[in-house]
Amino acid sequence: MRLVESTLELIGNTPMIRLKRVTKGLEASVFVKCEYMNPSGSIKDRIALKMVEGAEAKGRLKKGGTIVEATSGNTGIALSFVGGVKGYKVRVLIPSQWTGSYNPEDRIKMMKIFGAEVEPVEISEYKDLLRGLSRQQYAAAVFGLCMKACYDLEGKDESFWWADQMSNVDNTLAHKEGTGMEILEQLGTEIDAFVASIGSGGTLLGVAEALSEKPVRANVVGVEPKDAKTIEEWAATGFLSNFLEKLGVPKRKLIIEEIVEKGLPDEIVHVTHEEARNMANKLCQEEGIFCGISSGANVYAALKVARKLGRGAKVVTVCVDRRDRYLPEYPNESYVI
Repeated sequence: MRLVESTLELIGNTPMIRLKRVTKGLEASVFVKCEYMNPSGSIKDRIALKMVEGAEAKGRLKKGGTIVEATSGNTGIALSFVGGVKGYKVRVLIPSQWTGSYNPEDRIKMMKIFGAEVEPVEISEYKDLLRGLSRQQYAAAVFGLCMKACYDLEGKDESFWWADQMSNVDNTLAHKEGTGMEILEQLGTEIDAFVASIGSGGTLLGVAEALSEKPVRANVVGVEPKDAKTIEEWAATGFLSNFLEKLGVPKRKLIIEEIVEKGLPDEIVHVTHEEARNMANKLCQEEGIFCGISSGANVYAALKVARKLGRGAKVVTVCVDRRDRYLPEYPNESYVI
């Protein structure tokens, strides 16, 4: 047992589990990296610490400063945790209105418990900009409005620092230097596929870059909700970047755009809410892994890839967070980006 001086030292170095019961009948092996075992309960602890320390090193975040970010999920919780431990104020901006069954109630409570201020961004005043958009364009635009609010706060007060997970290079580096290297240490270079939800893109790109610098010929497989194709509708079309520019936010390279430019992922698996939810339930009940819905989607896709690769293949994925933060939506949780 080790002695540490701070909970921040507990971020990363997560264990790997070879799945047994949910892989019954497969000739390939599927491994999951247990990112829900990070201190605040998700993989986002890695990027929160890396981004904050990067801002400190650049002099952008100083004593008495405030961290701002647009998020209603795990990044908000992780920044609230890391910021609190480091003595910073944290301000999380979320949309004032939600679509579908998405309910971040418990995630918002967790941010507040860690000491963050959570502020809704009113979107009704932008109804003309939002009119006529498709469902996915609307979702991107609403997130873009929250990013715009962060940009404005940072511009008005130099003590504010916008983490900007969607384009912050430290998001990718956290996974290249951390998650990816740990996977190589745990499994060696004989990895046939890495599977991960795309989201902000940091996990997928960072691990892919770590694997590419070693003699690893792994397929990189992205996972997306069937009804939320961010690579196609947010990145490849440039919609989110163009919308941000329309709002007056200077052009920035989004990580998901960088993924597209680099020809990644090699394959995309689209997963329904029901498929992700059912697999998350199986992981809880059969493997004892109390994971969330995107973790269920990752494993569902990993099993699909493993079945195709066949005998002796090694497929690795990540269980990104704990199930408890989705309880307000139970038993109809959604798989969201």
